[in-house]
Amino acid sequence: MISYMSASSARGLIIKDVRKNFGAGDVLEKMSLEVQAGEFLCLLGPSGCGKSTLLKIIAGFDNPTTGEISTDSGEDLLSLSSAKRDIAMVFQNFALYPHMSVRDNIAMPLIMRRLTWQQRLPFIGKLLPGTRLCYAGIMQEVNDIAGMLKIAHLLDRKPSQLSGGQKQRVAIGRALIRKPSLFLMDEPLSSLDAALRNEMRTEIAELQRSLGITTLYVTHDQTEAMTMADRIVILMNGKVLQAGTPEEIFNSPSHLDVAKFISSPPVNVLPAEAGRHGIYVMEQHIPLSLSGNITEKIQLAIRPEDIRLTLSEPITSTRLTWSVRILRIERTGHEALVHVATMQGSRLTGRLNSDALKNFIAPKSGLISMSFDVSSIWLFTESGERIYHNCLLHEVAIPEPRSALP
Repeated sequence: MISYMSASSARGLIIKDVRKNFGAGDVLEKMSLEVQAGEFLCLLGPSGCGKSTLLKIIAGFDNPTTGEISTDSGEDLLSLSSAKRDIAMVFQNFALYPHMSVRDNIAMPLIMRRLTWQQRLPFIGKLLPGTRLCYAGIMQEVNDIAGMLKIAHLLDRKPSQLSGGQKQRVAIGRALIRKPSLFLMDEPLSSLDAALRNEMRTEIAELQRSLGITTLYVTHDQTEAMTMADRIVILMNGKVLQAGTPEEIFNSPSHLDVAKFISSPPVNVLPAEAGRHGIYVMEQHIPLSLSGNITEKIQLAIRPEDIRLTLSEPITSTRLTWSVRILRIERTGHEALVHVATMQGSRLTGRLNSDALKNFIAPKSGLISMSFDVSSIWLFTESGERIYHNCLLHEVAIPEPRSALP
């Protein structure tokens, strides 16, 4: 059977001050990142943020303008050709050889590595000493990989005879058979349908954990990142905005762009103002003690699932309520998204789970009470930096007049 390295013998990766410039603009701006050996790291961000560019630089298909990339043992990858970096990559478009069978597609990396050019010649090559024995060993490894990926019954087919998911498994098998120390995946599931994406992301995550190969996975889908990765790196405009576990990224975003991107649908953002006794949002007062040097204008973010929509809701010091008008209700079966507009002109989205949806009846007037708990909000500066609030000022429980804002 084919054997793989354990997580303890896998290679880590150190990226230091990598910058990539195309013309007048920087695609990557002094990016620094450390990938632990055996880790499944997800690079998450919108199109054009530099994810694929970074992967190409690591693989050796492109060179950085400045910066260093090395393994955790100190080996300089930039001084090596792409063939000598011991890196395998799965592309977004699969990149299979259409004239070859599945068996030959998977075997190709080992054929190129283990056989001489004379041994690779058709007809004559198989007559040379050692060719048959080497080829038999390669085919045994192909069979082992195909069995692992559940495509053994497809080995004699051509890529044109395969479904999208089957093609993806072939591409993964071709990469894995090399036993790489670093595995790069560039949005490998983006061309698959939703049901197949769900199936494949589970299989890829389980395969990576069983093999222990250090993996960098590029995606723009937050669900893929949250469900597959050990750690997520959020990239925006060539910069690392935040790096952490899925739980850290989801529960404590350090930037408004992170909070928007990691939430589906995006977080609701409301304009607010900060004062000595807390903040004001849509003519209501939240008695929060803010940390740091806070300017007057700030932004408040609240997730759709943290918004409560009822026929009436009392206002308290910890829960604020507004009268809003329902614009549209999107039902997805087990839940619903309710789009509303406030009297101040802001538009928000609330999510009703299955329990809340059972008892929800939209009033004929379209007017409903919207509320959220103060503990569920995030605060950000105008530029998007996170503002941390220390505690609720219970001694200021009664809303102050608007003129109290300094």
